[in-house]
Amino acid sequence: MAEVEDEFAFQDENKRTKPRLLVQPIEGVEAETTASAKGAGTMNFLRAFVVEKTKLQPMATKVDSILIKGSKVLANHPKSNYVEGTLFLMAKSYFFRQEWVASQQKCLEAVEKFPDGDLSPDVHLLLAKDYLLQRKISQGKQALSKAIDVAWYKDRYDILSEAFRMQAEIELEGGDVDKAVQPYKQAIAQSEDDEQRAKWQVDLASVYYKLGEWKLAEENFKKVFEYTPDPLAQFEATLYRGAALAKLGRFDEADALFGSLEKSKNFDEWASFIAAERISLDRQRTTDKNDPALIAQERKADTSFVGRPELMAQAFQKAMSLYKQSKYEEALKYFAKAKVVRTPVYEVANKYFTLIKQWEEQHHKIGGLRAVIPEKAGIADSMQRQKAREFFSLGRIHEQMSNPDSALMYFRFAYDSTTVGDENRGRYLYAQARLIRENEPEAADSLLAIITDKYPKTEVAREAFSSLGFSQDAQVDDAAELYRSGNSFRRIKDYNYATRQYLAIVANHGTSDMAPKALYALGWMYERDLVNNDSAIFYYEQLVEKYPRSVYAKDVRPSVEYALAKRNGVEVADSLLLRDLDDELYKRGKAGELDALQQLIKNNEDALDINVPGLNNIPGINIPTIPGINPQKMPGQLPGQLPPGGRPPDSTGTSPTVVMPKKP
Repeated sequence: MAEVEDEFAFQDENKRTKPRLLVQPIEGVEAETTASAKGAGTMNFLRAFVVEKTKLQPMATKVDSILIKGSKVLANHPKSNYVEGTLFLMAKSYFFRQEWVASQQKCLEAVEKFPDGDLSPDVHLLLAKDYLLQRKISQGKQALSKAIDVAWYKDRYDILSEAFRMQAEIELEGGDVDKAVQPYKQAIAQSEDDEQRAKWQVDLASVYYKLGEWKLAEENFKKVFEYTPDPLAQFEATLYRGAALAKLGRFDEADALFGSLEKSKNFDEWASFIAAERISLDRQRTTDKNDPALIAQERKADTSFVGRPELMAQAFQKAMSLYKQSKYEEALKYFAKAKVVRTPVYEVANKYFTLIKQWEEQHHKIGGLRAVIPEKAGIADSMQRQKAREFFSLGRIHEQMSNPDSALMYFRFAYDSTTVGDENRGRYLYAQARLIRENEPEAADSLLAIITDKYPKTEVAREAFSSLGFSQDAQVDDAAELYRSGNSFRRIKDYNYATRQYLAIVANHGTSDMAPKALYALGWMYERDLVNNDSAIFYYEQLVEKYPRSVYAKDVRPSVEYALAKRNGVEVADSLLLRDLDDELYKRGKAGELDALQQLIKNNEDALDINVPGLNNIPGINIPTIPGINPQKMPGQLPGQLPPGGRPPDSTGTSPTVVMPKKP
């Protein structure tokens, strides 16, 4: 295990034999440059604990050997004094292999068997890492708390320091600065070891420094010297106190502190850190960023300290300064320098380097397309669409570069420069709507509405419907699905979209069986839900006119005719309503064979029995309900209107029964 850890360079990292690299946050990109600051929510600090597979590969045989030998110890000598150490070494081996669950299991075995063992602080801390790497945050916090308790009891200050740092990082992820610094404050107050208190005071000040709280950082770095700091703590406190003073504009005080570090022979091996902060100080002092003296100083540092992370961090600071001034070509070379080695700014530097390269390539592509003059109309359209796609890609790059105004401009270029029939126009509109959503919500909704209206079948239409608050029911095309969708919108009282879906069936699937059903549903909705009789009759009329042979038209025709007649002041005899329902019955009734109502009762003696209110107590009379005929009128009920409780248009069973609208 010692050989493995030496190979991984974990010993040096844990013992912190060199100063830490603290990166100053930059306005606008703090969450990226200091991933643990201000609640990034990504737990990036855990990456430091993960052993990459490329690093593990040379040591894989030794790690496997630890697991094999450990298994033999546990199997053959389960009561020996070697069990606690074996469980811990096996847990670490699984941890190196990124097998968090197996590592967790061995830690739990060690905790259960040796709760007060000598390795208990180490085991609890490793267990906390296992939980956190599995995103079991609550359990990880509990394990950390237990590790701190055990470490206090065992006087394991190395475990305490690492546990406090992890607690601070977790709280910073949630944006709670007070909770992040509280463990350090409590530890400093409880400890009687002044050297250890100084180390924790440096950790406390570093939290404020990484958040850009320069005044608090300077004050807390100064407090380090109230205790007994070791050389490393002295150097870090002095160096970063000077950096905080420079940020506060107290340049002379910062210069004096850096000078004191340069004069001390104890810190010669860390001269690169001083040089990096000197460059930062001089850069803040001058308004001329191209000052020859400053450039010469940067070149000297690059030559003297090749590939040092602290110089890479300063290169990143310079790159971001140029980047924020839109001097992308100049910033590119500094981003390239900042990503030479792994540092806290490596990923962000690599991101912006890649974006600038893509930005350059897009401009070259667009310039090339503009230079081409197509001769044929078909080729011209193709070129227009290609140019629009390149404009859109450039807009996406600007969006990632945190240039929303430029991004919006290129998204508009993309929409305006392409052909009318290009379905990608919906995509270009959606990008605009997404950018202006926060500041101009009404304008964004208007753009989304255009997408749903003009480009309903495009990929972004689903997102547009969702952004407008609608479900996927608004984006269907099949007649049956459109009908189901219309019913869904009607149930949630979104009658505009319900109408739209029903009418889409009539417009796009007019020959299907669903079309008359859709018109019937429209009439029903306006009659029952919206209580708009004029609109209800309008759709019922369309149903009778376009689909006269449908079961729905036959059911509503008498009611529609009666309503239209009444609207036009024409008196209609009840017997006329029989005509469309049973011609033979009407003729026989007219010939005087039987009264029409009596004939109906006779013809339907064996039909489905339905009890009619008011007639339930008359023996032998069971009257069927037939559309257009009601044996007993209810108060306010028109001829041809059925009693309340008719079946809605989307229910199952036999053909629907229509209810006449109330008299206008």
